[in-house]
Amino acid sequence: MMQAVDASQLKGVDPDVAGVRFAGTVDQNRVESLRALTWDAWMTEYTTPAAMQESIELMRLGKAEINASPDGIDIGGMPLEGLIVAGAITREALGTPGTISYQAGIDMYQPMLAATPAFVWLTSNGNSRVDQITTGRAWLRMNLLTTQQGLALHPVSQCLQEYPKMEPHYLRVHQMLAQPGETVQMLGRLGYAAPAAQTPRWSLDAKIKQA
Repeated sequence: MMQAVDASQLKGVDPDVAGVRFAGTVDQNRVESLRALTWDAWMTEYTTPAAMQESIELMRLGKAEINASPDGIDIGGMPLEGLIVAGAITREALGTPGTISYQAGIDMYQPMLAATPAFVWLTSNGNSRVDQITTGRAWLRMNLLTTQQGLALHPVSQCLQEYPKMEPHYLRVHQMLAQPGETVQMLGRLGYAAPAAQTPRWSLDAKIKQA
């Protein structure tokens, strides 16, 4: 679980990218409202089969799949590896309400989101592809700054997705965080957390071709 940060630390993770507005909060009333919003949005995505299936298709179950395609969402390590080999964790089970695998996702995320000590977000004045890419650059810069300070940054942008069932949460997050005319592009949890293992990555040689 994440441990608390103070308001002065938020200033140190401002990515300072032109065209992108950075903001954050440690105010407990605002944090509590955002905890509720992010949980409701997460559950909306989790219980919307088409949206959930997009995530399942990106999952790499076990070491063999992770090594073959080191991208997406890696599900590995013990005891998960043993459960995958035994057939207790499958893509079908992960997408089927009532299974142990399906419930495990809820049991993991509910206390995690409820323990969020601070939130940060990025907004832009427009929502063009250039605005989105510029905000992506700012997010990566912010991630580097948080890492430099020993902080953990975790995106929780389900409420920023644009499909019908998510619309109430999309409208709510803009009411809460956006200034007139802005689009909220990224929302994340911020705090101190135990170190995480490095995620798998393709080698440069696998993706860069010689001209």
